[in-house]
Amino acid sequence: MEYTGLQCHGCGSTNVTFDPKTRLISCNQCGKTEYYSRATLGANGKVAFSRDNAIKFFKEGMRENARRYAQDVLNIMQDNAVALFIMAYEDEFYNGKEGSMKRFFATMMDVALEYDEVTELMDLFVISAHNMVDFEEQMLKMAILNLQGKEDREKLSNFADDISKFCISKRSSADFLTSDMAELYRDIAENCDIPGTCLMLIKGIKDNPSSPYRNNSFYMKGNTRLFYDKYVVPVGNIITAMKPNDHKAKFVSVYNKFRVEYEKDAAF
Repeated sequence: MEYTGLQCHGCGSTNVTFDPKTRLISCNQCGKTEYYSRATLGANGKVAFSRDNAIKFFKEGMRENARRYAQDVLNIMQDNAVALFIMAYEDEFYNGKEGSMKRFFATMMDVALEYDEVTELMDLFVISAHNMVDFEEQMLKMAILNLQGKEDREKLSNFADDISKFCISKRSSADFLTSDMAELYRDIAENCDIPGTCLMLIKGIKDNPSSPYRNNSFYMKGNTRLFYDKYVVPVGNIITAMKPNDHKAKFVSVYNKFRVEYEKDAAF
């Protein structure tokens, strides 16, 4: 297979043999063997061309073309996150291969992504959020792991808010707010500005399908207490943890109002 743009850094020859699995390139001219980093390989002309086209066609909904170009990327760069996501997305949601997305996240969580790679991936997450609701936690964790710098805080905040406020609005019950998810929201709220997410969590006290407000079911005491303990109280902890900003005082006030109303209606 021809690997366009790969060349020996010793003699400059393009007569090389490349192993995508190990990223080792061996020169058939001078015999030099060297390792290609993820950054170097990601900047390769064919990789960049194929990746850009895969992203373009994915955004346009042209799945076959997106998959073809993603495969071209993977033929050279086997752990490219964008290409792997496009392949997993196609398999999970259109080819009936359940577990493909779970395997994608399990594989990529241990890979330190290049900056452009993670930002491109986050863009694809937002575009495909309608199918990715059940993977909200993994999307957030991947972004957090790869955007640790203070200079990245605004980008991370915008991404987290876009993803989470959408996912929360699509939840069919309060079961998504596990202790791990509540802790993740709390950590993000402490360090990022996520007003949309916090607002959606507060609104969920009345709007979430599990809420007794949705079906006038406060008479079901067990479910009313369960929703209070598993949703209302954790949301309060998240709102309280918000970093000081123009939104916090208002959000705390609204949350406290909703909580007092809930306790009254539940006759606690």
